[in-house]
Amino acid sequence: MRSRTMKRPLRVRLGVYTALLLLLFTATAGDLEPTFGRCCAYGANWAREAQQCSTFPAPVSGIPSEHQSICITAAGICCLRYFRDEQCQKGKQAAQVGQDCVSSSNQGGEYFKDCCQGCKLGLFSGSMGMGCNMGFKFGFPWDSAFVQCCMQVAPGSAASFPDIGNKLVDLNNLYPGVISTTLTYSESDDLCARFAGKLCAHVCVPTPGSYRCQCRAGFTLSTDNKSCIQDALIDRCRQNNPCAHICRDTGVSIECSCNPGYNLAPDQRTCEDVNECSSGVHGCLPGEQVCYNQIGSYACINADGSLSSPGGVQHQTVSTGSATTHLGDARAGAALGSSSYDINNEVDPGIPGSILGRGALGVQGFPGTRVEHRYLDATHSQGRCPPGYNFNLDTIVCDDVDECEVTSGLCGRGAVCQNTIGSYTCAHIPVADCPPGFAFDLNQQSCLDIDECLDGSNNCNQTTHFCINTNGAFTCQQKGGPTDCIAGYKYSSQQQTCVDVDECLEELHGCNPEEETCRNTAGAYECDIKCDDGFHFSLSLQTCVDQDECVELPCESGWQCHNTAGSYQCLELPRAFCPAGYKPLNGTVSGCEDVDECAENLHTCHSLNEICINEIGKYRCEPTSTNEVDEGSKFEILTHATFQTPVQECPEGFGFDLNTSQCLDIDECSTNLDDCSVSERCINTLGSYTCRLRRRCSAGYATDLITGECKDVDECATGIASCLPGQICFNTEGAFECRVECQDGFRYDPTDAAVCVDIDECLESPCEFGKLCTNIEGSYICTSVTTQSTRTTTFTTTSATTTTTSRPPSSCPSGFGRNPNSLQCEDIDECRNQVCEPEQSCQNSYGSYRCIWLPCDRGYTRDSLTHECQDIDECEEGLHSCQVGVEQCVNNPGGHTCQPQPCASGFTRDSLDPRQCIDIDECKLAPCGPEEECINSNGSFRCRHLTPCSPGFRRDEESKECKDIDECIENAPCTREERCVNTFGSYRCRSLDCNAGYQRDEQGRCRDVDECVTGEHTCQVPKEECINTQGSYRCKTLPECPRGLIRDPSLLRCVDVDECTEGTHDCHEGERCYNQYGTYKCRASSNSCTKGFRYNAYQRRCKDIDECAEKADTCEGSTQTCVNSVGSFRCIDRQPTCDFGFQYDEELKACVDIDECISNPCPENEICENTHGSFRCNCRTGFSREESSKKCEDQNECQLGSHTCSQSQRCDNTIGSFVCIRIAGCGTGYTLNHNTGECDDNDECKLNTHDCNQLGPKYQCFNIRGSFRCKEKTCPQNQILIQSGLCINLTCDKGFRPIEGICQDINECAEGIPCQRNEQCINTRGSYTCRSLLNCGAGYQMNEYGTQCIDIDECADGTHQCRGNQVCSNRQGGYICQCPTGFKFNEIRQCQDFNECETYPGSVCSGNAVCENTEGSFRCNCKEGFKQSNDGRTCLDVNECIEIPGICHHNCINVWGSHQCTCRAGHNLARDNRTCSDINECEEYRGRGRLCIGICVNTIGTFKCSCPDGYNLVADGRTCKDINECDSGNVCRGENEHCVNTHGGYKCNSITCPANYIRDTRHKNRCKKVSLYCLEDDESCHREPLSYSYNFLPLVSNLSLPTTGQVDLFTMRGPLWLSTTVQFELELESARAPLGVEAATREFFYLKHTSFNQAVISLVKSISGPQEIQLVLNMQLYQQGKYTGSAIAKLLIYVSEYDF
Repeated sequence: MRSRTMKRPLRVRLGVYTALLLLLFTATAGDLEPTFGRCCAYGANWAREAQQCSTFPAPVSGIPSEHQSICITAAGICCLRYFRDEQCQKGKQAAQVGQDCVSSSNQGGEYFKDCCQGCKLGLFSGSMGMGCNMGFKFGFPWDSAFVQCCMQVAPGSAASFPDIGNKLVDLNNLYPGVISTTLTYSESDDLCARFAGKLCAHVCVPTPGSYRCQCRAGFTLSTDNKSCIQDALIDRCRQNNPCAHICRDTGVSIECSCNPGYNLAPDQRTCEDVNECSSGVHGCLPGEQVCYNQIGSYACINADGSLSSPGGVQHQTVSTGSATTHLGDARAGAALGSSSYDINNEVDPGIPGSILGRGALGVQGFPGTRVEHRYLDATHSQGRCPPGYNFNLDTIVCDDVDECEVTSGLCGRGAVCQNTIGSYTCAHIPVADCPPGFAFDLNQQSCLDIDECLDGSNNCNQTTHFCINTNGAFTCQQKGGPTDCIAGYKYSSQQQTCVDVDECLEELHGCNPEEETCRNTAGAYECDIKCDDGFHFSLSLQTCVDQDECVELPCESGWQCHNTAGSYQCLELPRAFCPAGYKPLNGTVSGCEDVDECAENLHTCHSLNEICINEIGKYRCEPTSTNEVDEGSKFEILTHATFQTPVQECPEGFGFDLNTSQCLDIDECSTNLDDCSVSERCINTLGSYTCRLRRRCSAGYATDLITGECKDVDECATGIASCLPGQICFNTEGAFECRVECQDGFRYDPTDAAVCVDIDECLESPCEFGKLCTNIEGSYICTSVTTQSTRTTTFTTTSATTTTTSRPPSSCPSGFGRNPNSLQCEDIDECRNQVCEPEQSCQNSYGSYRCIWLPCDRGYTRDSLTHECQDIDECEEGLHSCQVGVEQCVNNPGGHTCQPQPCASGFTRDSLDPRQCIDIDECKLAPCGPEEECINSNGSFRCRHLTPCSPGFRRDEESKECKDIDECIENAPCTREERCVNTFGSYRCRSLDCNAGYQRDEQGRCRDVDECVTGEHTCQVPKEECINTQGSYRCKTLPECPRGLIRDPSLLRCVDVDECTEGTHDCHEGERCYNQYGTYKCRASSNSCTKGFRYNAYQRRCKDIDECAEKADTCEGSTQTCVNSVGSFRCIDRQPTCDFGFQYDEELKACVDIDECISNPCPENEICENTHGSFRCNCRTGFSREESSKKCEDQNECQLGSHTCSQSQRCDNTIGSFVCIRIAGCGTGYTLNHNTGECDDNDECKLNTHDCNQLGPKYQCFNIRGSFRCKEKTCPQNQILIQSGLCINLTCDKGFRPIEGICQDINECAEGIPCQRNEQCINTRGSYTCRSLLNCGAGYQMNEYGTQCIDIDECADGTHQCRGNQVCSNRQGGYICQCPTGFKFNEIRQCQDFNECETYPGSVCSGNAVCENTEGSFRCNCKEGFKQSNDGRTCLDVNECIEIPGICHHNCINVWGSHQCTCRAGHNLARDNRTCSDINECEEYRGRGRLCIGICVNTIGTFKCSCPDGYNLVADGRTCKDINECDSGNVCRGENEHCVNTHGGYKCNSITCPANYIRDTRHKNRCKKVSLYCLEDDESCHREPLSYSYNFLPLVSNLSLPTTGQVDLFTMRGPLWLSTTVQFELELESARAPLGVEAATREFFYLKHTSFNQAVISLVKSISGPQEIQLVLNMQLYQQGKYTGSAIAKLLIYVSEYDF
């Protein structure tokens, strides 16, 4: 029985150990521990965002699919645990302030009531001094709340507990000691000492024979004179916190302390970082991790270069006797202890301060589970921010970290880092949509040509054609000699191909070397703008941009290049920091070399037993003899031991620093350890580096040396602007402007900065009193009129002179006359006399007059010099009303007419839309020759020369295609013993011995003819494909190629048609044709339109640019008028006016001569000669000017005898010349040459005047002098002349040879012995026969040696009788006929199809395919979502996400046979399961909590919070904080105004005391009665209130009421005299609310008496804002039942519009 009893615990213990081992193995094998920690952190963060745990998003990114369900469960546990912790803290807080413990409906709300009840029990037990440590346990979580609250109020307790608020406040010594007494009592008299902790709640003070109770500061003694009631605590740390980290109010002073990782500075307020790495207090593993100090903490660098947070390693277990100690990071332990619950309050006694006892709280919140600190930190630490945030000590919130600014090069090449809230994203640099044949270059930021010939993407036949790269495409040029290359290419004998001609290198270009730079292109060249040194021409910007010289690495080693505008700088780098085992290269600053520890005696190898062997970056020690060991040596020999320099090993990307004994980052960029290309810039990062494309700035911008950003260059400040004298430079973004400098008296026009306008000085009244100001151009005049004289003062701003004109009193000023009656000077009306010209109108003025020219008739204008009315050329000056582009203007005297504008060449006016010109299809008129093909183009056409037809072909007139000539039908060239077989381009004469489709071979046997190879078929290539059969062939119709493709005759496959090269596209002017497979694209090109035109996308053509309307002209606005013209514009001078025959030159600033001869003003028979200011007309040669008519008349050289004709020629006069005509005629066959006068022979053959064609096509014409001859055509050797007149090759059948133009039989027997031994040769026509001298049986024949009989292969020689598609198989002495694969014999021995799908259902094809029977085979058709594999039977899954771009709106997940679309965060999947729609979070969470403490604004994929006026959005981005306008200064200007801050605004209230009342100097909001004296019988005086108090209270709209149902707003107290009775009355005086808002009534408020002399106004119903409410609280005092006075308190409540 005893043994059996002893085995049972052992079995139980083994079971426990086995379960633990299985649990450990499962955790290790499945690697679930990191998943638990990561997902737990996700759940806690989800709870911090106030999200529902049930709505945790799934799937979780970065978690394997097999761990998804585990991760979601772990996240739900930690999310709920966070809410439970939060509710428990709130429950303890409610217990401390005396609230009821009720269950909460929030998540984890069950812990609110539990912790509240436990805390209340602890407060009661602690305040009564009953102790806090009891053997009795309630369980979790009551025990933890009980102990914490009990010790907080227990007498003499010095424990420190965290405040429940967001800021950590130490409550130690929060209440200072009680008032001490100097009296001493004996032990028997001291009742407090005899009954310690039982008489008073707080402090017991002995008195003679008794005692009294006192309370600590912050508490008030209750009416039982024993217990203490807590007062409202005034924490000065909360009112004005001077500390950087932790503030503690001791009651006497304020003490500052620091968070872990900091030390208090000497100023006793700020905190300084503790360098844990240098002080040696870190917890990194020696030899495995490197300590890296951080602000307020430190990190451990792992061997792979990653960073581990403090405490992120497993605890080491150190055995010390019987006790087991868990060592970890102290700070992690502190975090754990502050945020977890201690269930059993059992702490390992062996380790002081140990926080992981046997009852430590585990991950799930239950005792007995040990957890690592790295997971607890993520979920429990209230003071730490989530990843992507940093804690801001000023605002006490977590601020977002801008990773893009902190760490450079995060996204690498081709992407731009964009910061997001809590993280960052890498946005790829958008590349331009390049046309086909071009690729976007990130360095040059432009589309560059793809060399298809170089990268092998062309489809040229390398054996017959050259591949020639062109701009945006390539061409296949047939191989040949040097003359076969296209323009811009030349033949290379070395490369055996056509290569590009470098016109720039060979100086074949036409660029201006002073202003342009030649740039070679494929097949051509371009002339770019010549840029200054340090700049290069940008193809994309078409301007000069700064050249980044640093790409070429111009600086020496140890210097870093910094690019500047037009140049660069070399800045010296610090010395290289080399990793362990390396040293600076030769003392330089840029490279590292290996340290030879063996040579420099830096090794630790044993000098007697080991040899040091150096390796790259390290060394190793090898024993001198592995078989001998010196037993007397104290060293142990390690075979092949490898050592490094005795320093700490650092991870990759770090090097050990001997000075600081730390692993520091290696700057790979400065030490040349990077692999960045010359077009990339190396950027060092922590433990690594990144390569980023060098940024090029556009013209007008330069790189900032500090930020690296492109900033505008102030050309005006740097002096690189090129403004002319008299112009002012104005800097603009990326450029500058040169504006005209205005003269004195003028200013810039506000509407146009380039125009100067006159300043009206008279607006400022510059003249003296009594004088009249008259504004003039650039100045003003002050005039004054007196009885004696008139003085006129002219002020000119350009000088300081003053002109004063004064006349003697005896005479009147000019323009005035003395009135004989009044003797006053009066104005003379000069217009009564004829003082102006006949065409002028006289206008009298005061003291003078003006002559105004009369206006000209409509269509005319008056010349400024001659003052004559001249016709206005409305067409020239752009004043016409003609429709631009449709009509042309024709000027008439006094007007103009609009005529339809003719279309350009190749276009005609559209009858449906006369405003448009449409293309003329010239090809309908057949303008090309018979051997040419007409191709219509936009506005023109071209005739493409067709390749001549080869012999045996003739061109079809309709299709223009070369078609085969059937010689057998047209010529019958074969003999009667032969059968003519037409071939493709020729024919063959076959012997009649073999059946059709067979021919004899060398042995004389009939063999099958492959008509498809010999061309003896009639298939229409390329529409049909020839397939050979036994004795015949069949034509398989090929499907038509899709549009844009054509079937290649040789390859019989559809190839692309290059519509751009062939000109069959319909691209308009201004568009460029880009060929694509099967089609083409017409795309607008900025360079396609000529200058002065712009491409119009709607009309798809180049339209004229109205430079005048778009202000793109270069006309001088003050002197010229811009007139638009087609493709350009003209500037018409307005001033100055030049003499006749001259025009004003803007560059010379002078009038220059007009070359009138350009417009050809002379008659037809005269030549124009330009003169200075005019021109003259001279007679042409052969003409002379008549005196009478002054015209140039023709000279008769024949009559005047000035001709040069000979005696055999006759002189005939012509207009302007003469001709010599031969007198004697020429004979037949000759023609008189008009130029030479000789008889030239007529070539009847060329003139086609011969009649040789009557003899037939076999004859041709040969010209002789004076006549021609018809001769039969002769053919070259081995060619014959056929009836059609063509020479074709003479092709003889086997056994014949061509002799003298005919095929003659070859006597094989006479020319040799073709037969074998034992055979006799017998010649036959076209062949021979070998008669065997041996007798072989049927199916056998004699062998080649003639020694024995061998089997005849009937299948090979075609003598078998297999029919149809049967396959012949040879056998000894015979053969058999078999059906091919996929066929079987039927009842009549015919091969019919074998249905594999029905015979073997489910076995032929895979399960995701459908079997379809075909002729002789079968086909496996894949189901939807699958595609055919290479074996043709199995089907592979189609990855729709890759093969069908854009199939999903956001994210695509491929599944077996289909796909699944998912949406990004903030979106929902629509019903089509493809598109994603935005989630309106503002509406989604309405009524379920608040996303914003403000106004929620929905955005695409997320939301944002905004604030109304009067609020500021705080750093969390979600909370609107009211702006206290009253703190900003004197917002209220009135003398008696008082600023009251309201939610979202403020109010300025002025207190005006009633009559007989004055302001109370001690209470600014109170008015007191002037005199308190009243007559005894003056009842009204006695009833007047003693004082009026004015109180202002701001409230939010719809203020939430607590569970008690009321909120206390205002308290009013009366005197404490016991004989006084106080009565309170509350009235609602007014409530002002806008329309639609419920105004408050008296029922909204409740007046309650809290004591005999005190009343409180409470709010019992929420008030909607905005509105203003005024309450009046009347307090009446009664002394022994007699009324003694009253006081009135007015409460003005401001309810804001918003509830925040």
